[in-house]
This record gives sequence, C-alpha cells and structure tokens, in this order.
Amino acid sequence: MIAEAGPTARVSGLMPPGAIAPEVVDLHAGQVWSVGRRDEGYLAARPHLAATHLAVPHALPDLSVRQLELRVGTVGVAIRSHRGSSVVVDGGVRPEPVVLTLGTSWVSPTPSGRYVDFSVTVLRAEDFGPQDAPDDSGTTLLLQVNLEPASLAWTVGHALAWPCMPCRRRPHNAGWSGRDVAGRLEQLGWTIAAQNMITVLGRQLHGLADRVTHARLTDGRRADQVFPSWPPWLDEESADETRDQKAERRNRHVAEALWRARAVFPEAIDG
Repeated sequence: MIAEAGPTARVSGLMPPGAIAPEVVDLHAGQVWSVGRRDEGYLAARPHLAATHLAVPHALPDLSVRQLELRVGTVGVAIRSHRGSSVVVDGGVRPEPVVLTLGTSWVSPTPSGRYVDFSVTVLRAEDFGPQDAPDDSGTTLLLQVNLEPASLAWTVGHALAWPCMPCRRRPHNAGWSGRDVAGRLEQLGWTIAAQNMITVLGRQLHGLADRVTHARLTDGRRADQVFPSWPPWLDEESADETRDQKAERRNRHVAEALWRARAVFPEAIDG
C-alpha cells in the first residue's frame, strides 16, 4: 500500500512554465514532464507541452526542448531521454529509462557536463507494514581508509572520486587519468603545487592506491584477508593494456574504494 497521499516527488533546479528562475516543482502521479531548452515559439504552438515543460537554466541551442522526459508514478519517477541516449544520474551514465525511488538524486541534462545538474527528490515509498528490525548479522563489510582533512591526499582523493559523487558541478571529462584529476582541481580553484603539478599528483595517486592496497575493514581485519582478490584493480588486468590504461583503471578503483569507505564526501566539493 502507499504510505500517504500527496506529491510523489519534487524537482529543484529547473524553471517551471512562466518562471524566469529555478523553482521547486511538485510532481504528482500520472504526470509527464519534459525537460530541456525553453523555446517560446516552439512551446507557443504546443500549449499542452508548454504547461508541462521544465526549462534548463542558460540552455544553449544544442540542447533539445524535449531533452528528457519525467514520467511520475505513485512511488517513483522514470527518466527517459527523448533521443534514446543514456541518462546521467549521480555522476554515472546509465541506460534509459532510469527509475528513481525514495531519496534525492542528481540528474544532468546531458552527459557533456556543460549544464548544472537538477535534483529529483522522491518523497513516497511503499509501506509493507511494521516489522521487527533484524539483528545485525555482522557480515556487512565496511572498508576504512582514513584521510586527514585538508591534507594533500584528502584534496586529491576528493577530486579523484568526483565522478562517484552526487554533486552539482561536473567535470567535462568524467575520467580517472592524472590529467582529468588535475583538470578537476583547477576547475575547483584548488592547486597542489606551483610547478610540476602532474608529478606531484602522480605521487599522490600512487600513495592513495597504496592506502587502498593496505586498507582494513572497520572491524580491524585487513582487506586482503577478507576479499577474494585485493587490491580490486587486479581483477581486470590485461596484457593488452598500456601503462596509462592500467593507471586509469587503478585510479577508478581507488576512487570507488575511497567513496565506499566514506573517506570522501560531496559536501567538500558542493559547498
């Protein structure tokens, strides 16, 4: 059964019909909204579309008027791309349709990173009735990687893990090469060295990989004694890879490990 009546979700960061600035919009079950560039001439000839159109702020001509479609259900919102391409949710590229359930997700109008993400907060969930909470089984594996706040490793770790984070500002290239991370640092206004930035950054990336290699679980056990294969980037090793490809794959796994271990958090970038 449904927990309560009311809107299914709320959208923040888009401009509803008639608005000149982003406003919070309630989404109700059965509605279908389009998201994209506001084209007054096109919308004037299609009043039904105009009444359910959410405009992306500062949209350029490369963005379609109907870039995305939001279909609202009773306990979720399905997002489709009008052009049949993928949808970027919480920094990850996912095949459409993407169904969002209870909680807040950040959606990018396009995979380019050119536009500010908007948020969709699903408010309603199914209610399966009261039940006793099960006892902690003790089998959940939580990784622990400690980074000292404001340290160089902390700064680089946040930039490295950025594509894993549900944050509003996105890098144009969601990769994990050293130059991608350096570009992110510059985009955020962070600098790590006046000269030889790539060399200094390379040492930090190796250091973060070393921390993950020797990571422990929150109960004190070493990760390599618990996981079947550790460090995680060894599983996908290929003799055909170049050195740079191996480094990018390692960096991606390090970023995911830092995110899982909560050693990085979006507020540090988003604030």
